[in-house]
Amino acid sequence: MDDDQLHDIVIEQLEEYFTKKRKHFNIPLLFTGTDFQKEVWNELLNIPYGQTISYLTLSRKLQKEKAIRAVASANGANAISILVPCHRVIATDGKLTGYAGGLTAKKKLLQLEGALNRGQLDLF
Repeated sequence: MDDDQLHDIVIEQLEEYFTKKRKHFNIPLLFTGTDFQKEVWNELLNIPYGQTISYLTLSRKLQKEKAIRAVASANGANAISILVPCHRVIATDGKLTGYAGGLTAKKKLLQLEGALNRGQLDLF
């Protein structure tokens, strides 16, 4: 597959995502980062569409509960958000925190996926 074909596929799949016709991406990904970051990013791929997990839960899934700040930092270093759904990670108390694209964008992505209940939407 050449770069133009890949570009077209990415655009098509993102358009499908934003029109609620796609819940999973099947685009080849090449992570550039440390082994630790890659481990975190691969775990992000396991968070289902329409669901959220906390940073603490993510740390526990990685068996690195004491490294929660490092896990959060790796989450924030994800360069291909949406495809690697770092927006699905929220604070333990349910608040939206830490998103490179801004909390408004994070909220909109979670709303699109139906991941926020009505009470959460009213908080932001």
